[in-house]
Amino acid sequence: MLIHASIPARDPAGAAAAIARMWNAEAMPFPPVPGAWIVFAGDDRGTQIEIYPAEVALVPGPAEVAGTPADPSQPTGVHIAIAVPHEARDVIAIAAGMGWTARVCNRGGFFDVVEVWIDDRFMIEALTPAMQRAYVDAMTPANWKRVFQLDAAA
Repeated sequence: MLIHASIPARDPAGAAAAIARMWNAEAMPFPPVPGAWIVFAGDDRGTQIEIYPAEVALVPGPAEVAGTPADPSQPTGVHIAIAVPHEARDVIAIAAGMGWTARVCNRGGFFDVVEVWIDDRFMIEALTPAMQRAYVDAMTPANWKRVFQLDAAA
């Protein structure tokens, strides 16, 4: 179960505010990382997303995690998917208000998502209530094995 994630943004406060709107949640500064923000989902698991300045990367420090300079213009292969209580048009409107690309996409016939591209660099897949139901139905180990014929490869 995912408890929290950290993601990059050029405007961490703005990104946090947008994600908080998508989640009907609360955003506030994240003092351990200068310039970072955190969004608390307000659920019973303490789910959070930390939003770090895009020019900060995490590295193993001498005793614990440390920050190091990063190139904020480089895309990343990392993404996250989040459940939202809104319909796709509402998520797209929130993203548009931030100047981000957002669109509904299908994931290989399994389920749909709203791709939200923070700074057109980092992707969040936002799943509406209907999308969440389709995701839960489709994303099972048994279905994955069947679709990709993985039983034969084992």
